[in-house]
Amino acid sequence: MASVRLRFLRRKCGVINLEDLDSFMNRLASGSPAPGGGAASALVSVVASSLASMVSALTINKKGYEAEKARMQEIEKTAADTSTRLRNLMKEDEAAFNLIVTAWGLPKGSDAEKARRKEEIEKATLVAINVPIKIARESLAILEMASYLTARGNKNAITDSACASEFAMAALRGSLYNARINLKSISNPDMRTEIDAKIRMILDTGLDLYRDNEGTVRKMLA
Repeated sequence: MASVRLRFLRRKCGVINLEDLDSFMNRLASGSPAPGGGAASALVSVVASSLASMVSALTINKKGYEAEKARMQEIEKTAADTSTRLRNLMKEDEAAFNLIVTAWGLPKGSDAEKARRKEEIEKATLVAINVPIKIARESLAILEMASYLTARGNKNAITDSACASEFAMAALRGSLYNARINLKSISNPDMRTEIDAKIRMILDTGLDLYRDNEGTVRKMLA
């Protein structure tokens, strides 16, 4: 049996440091607003990517799936790379929130200070929007992998690819909620419209993949 204090961050990856699951969950459950839903969504997506990697590994060299070997090896590597990026995005999401807090705390006594504060808040808000959108894009990639794995991967692991799809979709939705809530703080209406369209496109694409995969799973389990 694995240790209770499971390491979900096995090594230093970019800006992110080693942190065990208990530590992250304790911070998530605390009264601090960060980490929050964005980082949690990224963690859920890490779980999804790990499941995708597992299903591909269970298919490689499996009798009857010889024609899928190269594609499964590609998915296994892609899933691992996606997981690494998501782990970094967990930390980036937390840092983005702290940027907004810092910007809101800037002085606003003079007109020059007010103008600078407004500019810094907007810059920080854009970061706080872009990071969860990145998490959503990574989750979208996992949904694509999960769909292929359900259709062409080891049939004995179909519920695992189904779970990868479920978790990736939850992460995609959650991260986009965290992007959308900050839209109202963007003063430029054209920029708001552009970002909103991007969010809608990612969500719609994700829903299409998720629903198709769900339909395939239901048929195979019937």
